[in-house]
Amino acid sequence: MDLIKSVYDISEEFMNLKVPNRLHVNISEEKLLELSETMKEEGIVNFYSEEPQEVIKDEDVELKIILRELIASSINYCYWYGHNDIRPMGANSNSMYELVDAAMKITIFPDGVPTKHDLKEIVNCLIEMLSINRYPLLEARKRHLLEVADNGYQFSKYLQEGFAEDYNIFERLVGDFQGFASDIFLKRASLFFIQLHRQLGWFGLLMKELFVPADYQVPKMLTYFKVLSFSNQLQFKIRESKLIEKGSLMECQIRAATIIACKKLCDLTGWTIADIDTWLWTKRKLPKTEKFHLTRTSDY
Repeated sequence: MDLIKSVYDISEEFMNLKVPNRLHVNISEEKLLELSETMKEEGIVNFYSEEPQEVIKDEDVELKIILRELIASSINYCYWYGHNDIRPMGANSNSMYELVDAAMKITIFPDGVPTKHDLKEIVNCLIEMLSINRYPLLEARKRHLLEVADNGYQFSKYLQEGFAEDYNIFERLVGDFQGFASDIFLKRASLFFIQLHRQLGWFGLLMKELFVPADYQVPKMLTYFKVLSFSNQLQFKIRESKLIEKGSLMECQIRAATIIACKKLCDLTGWTIADIDTWLWTKRKLPKTEKFHLTRTSDY
C-alpha cells in the first residue's frame, strides 16, 4: 500500500462529499494561481536563515540531528489545554525543542555520540521535564517517546547508513512507530522528513511526492491568501476560538483542503512540498492574519 497516495486519496474523499450542506471548506482555483505567482516572484525561502544551509557530512552530527528530530516529531503537537493563549509554563514548539536539547546535553557529553542506551536515558529525562513543565496530552507524549526509545536508534542508523533515499522509508517510519501512524493525514511523519531535508539535504525524491504537514498555521495562511474559504458555521467557531473536535468533518476538511491546495501549489510553482510549507509557515505572523482553528489532538 502506498501510504503517501492514501493520504491524497482520503483528502479527495473528504472534499468530494455529495451530502448537501456538508462541505465546510472550499478551494479557490483562481486564488491558487494568484498565490503561486506571488510565490514565484518572491522566491524560495530558507527555513533557518536567508543563507542556504550547508549539507552536513559529519556522521556524529548527522546521528544527533536524526535522533533530535525523531524525538521532537514524536511529541510536536498541542501546546494548550483549552484556549491557545492560555498555556501553563508557556508551552510551545520552541520550548519543546529546548527541552529536547537540554535532555540530550544532560544525558550525553555535548560533543559525544549518542548510543542506544543514551537514547533511553534521553527519553526518560525528557518525560520528566515535560511533566514538570505541564505539557498537555502528556500520556500520549510519554507513549510516543517510549516507542522512540525502543526503536529510534535502529531506525536512525538505518537512515544514516545510506537508506535515506529508499522509496519505502516513509512506510518504514509509520510501521516502526505507531504514534506516527495514528493520524489519518500523517502530519508528524511528513514533518519529520521535511525537517531532516532542511538540515541534511536528504530525501530529494520524497520531497517531490510528499504531502504538506497539515496543521494549524498552513491552513490559516491559505485562508489569509483567500485560497481556502470556510462555511459560516466553521468560520464562527474559528473566530470565537471554539474547540473543533478531532476527527470531525470540519477538522478533517480543513486539513484535507490544505493538502490538496498545497499539492496544486507544488504543481504550479515547480517547488517541493518543503519549499511550499516553509514559504507559508514563515508568513504566519503577517499583520491581519485571522485566528487558526483549535483542536486538542496529538496529530498536530
